[in-house]
Amino acid sequence: MNALHTKTQPRPHLKTSHKNLAWVLAAVNEMIEESMYHCQTFGHTLQAHHNPNAARIFDSMLPHFESEQSFLLDKLPKVQLPSIPPWEIPHQEYEHPAMRLFQAHYLMTEAEAWKLMGEMIQVHTCFYNQLLEELQQDEIRELLQSLQKHCQICREMCKQQSLTIEPHPEDLDPPNIQG
Repeated sequence: MNALHTKTQPRPHLKTSHKNLAWVLAAVNEMIEESMYHCQTFGHTLQAHHNPNAARIFDSMLPHFESEQSFLLDKLPKVQLPSIPPWEIPHQEYEHPAMRLFQAHYLMTEAEAWKLMGEMIQVHTCFYNQLLEELQQDEIRELLQSLQKHCQICREMCKQQSLTIEPHPEDLDPPNIQG
């Protein structure tokens, strides 16, 4: 077999083929929870590295993720959520929101932090778009469309904020280079 075949092979960890309301709620809730956790953690890290301005961006996005999660909260008590193993990916092109944080660094500017948050929200939007393409149930579609609208507002806010360009902050914790 040719090593450069063009046919996409199924990913071994793409297991769920029947995506009902319970699965969508569980997958979306997990994604939002992960985004909040990593935002909070990175905000603390930036604070520890004396970059309070960029840390403030990560902290300011937490209420937006909580607001996104609020779309799910009224439905959660009514549904028994499945346990989705952490290695199972929701769809073929899925990217974990925290992957965007690999571009982060402790000297990042506020503009870079806003841009990164916008990219993280874009990951959410791509997931919602993929689910909308796959699923036809009205209740799920309404939920996903509401989530998309919320993400659109958040992305626009991040885009507007990221237009501000400021110099990199001084490195208050420079590497110890011995020569």
